[in-house]
Amino acid sequence: MLWTPDAPPDGGMFSAGEIVEVEGRPGEWELMKPGPGPGVWTVESARLEDRVSAKVSVSALQRLADAPHIRRGDLVMQRYPEQERAAVVGAVVRLGQWVAVKSYTLPDGGVCQALDSVDRLEVVTAEQLAAAIRLDVVHGTHVGRIVQAVVTARAGQFRVVCRCAPGAGEICRNGRKVTWCPSLDSAHQLWDWHVSGHAVGSVA
Repeated sequence: MLWTPDAPPDGGMFSAGEIVEVEGRPGEWELMKPGPGPGVWTVESARLEDRVSAKVSVSALQRLADAPHIRRGDLVMQRYPEQERAAVVGAVVRLGQWVAVKSYTLPDGGVCQALDSVDRLEVVTAEQLAAAIRLDVVHGTHVGRIVQAVVTARAGQFRVVCRCAPGAGEICRNGRKVTWCPSLDSAHQLWDWHVSGHAVGSVA
């Protein structure tokens, strides 16, 4: 479930999940929830373990010049067009660089947690994921998929993969270059061209 922050006590100047500095307190702090009382935030030390909670005045909060662009509760994907799996951010900490603790549900219903560099992540919505086309395609011994990209400049385009192709299985027409199709129709045409025997699968 995505984390829904309460209304901020400062007219929207700061928001829950933001990581800031707090005057008079060492380290970096995550804004958890407003209050108690007006002009006050409950904050937690932004680290993986031994997090400490405190109540601080809004006037003591200072923005970070390099604050991460994602925060607790965000739905994220790795910033590669081939990515299909999204994860929910549980916390963001600095480990030399900004790192997100993210979790996702496995096919068997289990939950997996992983650390990932914030620079490799892009925020997406559940609606984007639900709208992305994922089609299984089969023709004789050819078993493949047509998959629509969700993130990067390739968002909305399609790649076609087949189990008979080596490596990642991308079907290509241009040597080792992955062929991205601008429409679902053109993706189906690429699949038809592949299974007709004129193509050789290739890795990007």
